[in-house]
This record gives sequence, C-alpha cells and structure tokens, in this order.
Amino acid sequence: MESKIIAIRREDISLANEAFAELMAKTESSMNQQSVLHPQYFKGMKADKLEVETCDFVRTACEGTPFNPENVILVSGHTFPDIVAEKYYGVEVKSTKANHWTSTGSSIVESTRSELVENIYMLFGKLGGNPPEFRCRPYQDVLYDIAVTHSPRYLINMELQDGETIFDKMNTTYDEFRTTDNNIAKVRDYYKERAKKAKRQEMPWWISSEDDEKPVNFTLRLWNSVNADERKVLISYCLILFPEIWMPGASVRTKYNQASLWLCSFAQVVFPNIRDAFTAGGKVALENGRRLSTRYPQVYKTIIEHLPYIKQILEKPSRETMELVTEFNPSLLNGKNLYQTWVKMCGATIGGPMERWLKEQPRLDCE
Repeated sequence: MESKIIAIRREDISLANEAFAELMAKTESSMNQQSVLHPQYFKGMKADKLEVETCDFVRTACEGTPFNPENVILVSGHTFPDIVAEKYYGVEVKSTKANHWTSTGSSIVESTRSELVENIYMLFGKLGGNPPEFRCRPYQDVLYDIAVTHSPRYLINMELQDGETIFDKMNTTYDEFRTTDNNIAKVRDYYKERAKKAKRQEMPWWISSEDDEKPVNFTLRLWNSVNADERKVLISYCLILFPEIWMPGASVRTKYNQASLWLCSFAQVVFPNIRDAFTAGGKVALENGRRLSTRYPQVYKTIIEHLPYIKQILEKPSRETMELVTEFNPSLLNGKNLYQTWVKMCGATIGGPMERWLKEQPRLDCE
C-alpha cells in the first residue's frame, strides 16, 4: 500500500511539473506577442521593471491552469529566484540589451534560495532584438559555464543544446551540485582538471574553498612592490614546483608560464619580467674551496642562493605546501624526504656536479 502511495505522489509531482512547464510556455508566448505590438516599450525596459512585468504575465497565464495567480509572488531582491509560484516553483528573470541569448546569471552558491522552491525556470529577455524576444527554459538547462564578477556566477545561453550544460561537463546534476556541502571546491577541482587535460597554460585564481586557511586578496601587486623576504619565498616555491625553470632544454618561450600564473593565482603578484629573476646576469663561476673556470647558467646561482628557503619549506612542509607539491610537482612525493628528493631531482636533471654542490651548499661568485 505504501509503495502505491509513493507512486501516486511521484505521478502528481510529474503532472504538476508538466503544468508549470505549460504555464511558462504560455507566459513566453504572451510576452512575445506583446513585444511585437509594443517593441519600444520592452526594448527600453530595465531589469527591475522586467521582473514586475514578468510576474504580471505569469499571473495572467495562470488562467486555465492549476496555478492560482494570487500565489505568484515577486520576491526579487530578497530571495532566489525572482518569482515564486505556489511555494514550490520559481522563475528567474534575466535579460540583455544586446541581440543575443547569452548573459551572466546568478551566483552558484544560491545562499538566498527560497527554501521550498524545487523547480525553477529561466525567463530570458533578448531586448536588443527587433522586436525584443523572450524565451523560457528550465533553469539548469541553460547554464553552460561559470565565471567571476564579485563572486562565482553561472553563464547563461538560452540556445544551449542537450548535454552542454556546466553540470554535464562536471558529471553531476544541478540538484546534486547546488546541495553539495562545498560546491565552490567542486568547481575549483573541475577547472583544475580541465586545464590539466587540455594541457593549457591556465590556472583558476579566483576560487577558494570555505575551509581554506589562506584568503585570496582582492588586489593584484606588481613584483617590484613585494618585499625582499616574500620575494625569496615565492622564488623558492617556483623553483620547487616548476622544474622546467631549471631544466636544460626547456623552451624559453614557455618555461616560465606556469610559474607566472601561479604567482598571480597564489600570491596575487604580477611579474612582467619573471625570466630576469632566474637568468639575469649571464653565466657564473662556481666556487667550492677553489675557483672553477667553467661558467654555468645564472639559474645555478639563483638555486643555491635560495637553498635555505627551499630547505625550510620542504623539510617541514605545511599542509598548503603538500597540496601545492601534490598538484604541481608530485614527483617529489616519490622519496622519503621532500628536500632530499628535490636536491636529487635538480642535480640529476641539470647534470654535472650540480647534485654534489647542492648538498654542500657552495658559495657562488658572479663576474
């Protein structure tokens, strides 16, 4: 008996959802009819006015449906979505002054979401058309990506095809995503993995999870405004995380790209001439008890000058350091000691006596 009741309830929900879809189709049709008759009225409409008009159109469209127009309420500015119908259904109103079907949408966090609303439609106004045009589609079906204004927000495309939503790309559903404990962390992981698979020189800089200890600054700094101690720490991290910087044969054109992105992402530092931090000054002569005639790339001097910082970072790694190593240079995890593994990797990769010099921490003289 219980299973039959559940089946009936599910069927009722399905019927109610179909009725709401029909309501939105009627609303879309009537708004487009009026737009043809009064194009200039809709073309100059501001966002708040469009929300009021949409609510009126939805109420009018309730005739002949199970929905009561008195229970269609405009809640814009207080909760998400903008319009709530019969407590469980919602309409989010968006528009653009341009002649296309794309725009920036609402926050992915949905912290002001109406508690009871389960089914939401997007009503989108393309006000730059001639005449202006309106479309209604299920909310989750038109969200194709995520971008940042003052917070992570969905990007809308009312012409999106099946299987192209951001939720399809993230291998989840809208409901699963919005109800997860930390959807911002899920977004961050998705964009990191996407960049990794595509082998693109990109890095998500704007997303931090709620439990991250390190806050992200709102402002960017230029390298020449960073104090000397912080510079040494940041350069040390670059030498640890991005071995292509000191790797022979690495392309000069791209070897500093990841380090540049990381400085901006991690420390909000822009370093226009990052190459100079590692290679400026030509070649150097190494000293280890006696002067050597052989000249080596300047990056050798940079490495050895930063060894005390590198050792301090890797000998007692913080949780943050472990996360960075895991993400950017996981090869260091193959040994028992991060610092010794890094020394061995650096010396063996560069070749010659570099590994011994690193262990002995020799002094360098620059011509």
